[in-house]
Amino acid sequence: ILKEAAGDVAGAADVLQEVHVETYGSISKREKVEFILEQMRLTLAKKDYVRAAIVSNKIQRKTLEEEGMTAEKIKFYTLLTQYHRHDKNALELAKDYHAIYSTNSVQEKENEWKEALINTVVFLCLSEYGNEMKDMMERINLDTNLDKIPECRETIQSFLKKRNHSLPTPTSNRT
Repeated sequence: ILKEAAGDVAGAADVLQEVHVETYGSISKREKVEFILEQMRLTLAKKDYVRAAIVSNKIQRKTLEEEGMTAEKIKFYTLLTQYHRHDKNALELAKDYHAIYSTNSVQEKENEWKEALINTVVFLCLSEYGNEMKDMMERINLDTNLDKIPECRETIQSFLKKRNHSLPTPTSNRT
């Protein structure tokens, strides 16, 4: 923290990278996650995206679903959005925002869930078409909160109609 405060983000990230907190049995799961999130934040701040991806894999997604890990879950997926923006991966961005949207504390605040759901829809529509994208779009189409954001509801429904009727299949003739 002192190195970062002095403007040496790379130095701060390097110091934290030397500590392999995931191997320490004497600290709580929450403390491990918080430390790894700090490693992620600093590696992203120094634009070390390869290391950020490696560090992000140290956190098991099921741990973030445990009770009392809401803030850590939101921070984790918010950090992942930075990585996936750099990687230009729209489908992963949609998943990140949907994970944030699905968090109970976000669901309790209309402005937060609306922002997360809008981002989910936007990045989902920007994703490369595929089974995973279509499946996610169909699941989101069932969400009743879409009725409170008519533009998103219309976008999803329009996109599903277009994708179901007008895309060529790999075996169709292209003339």
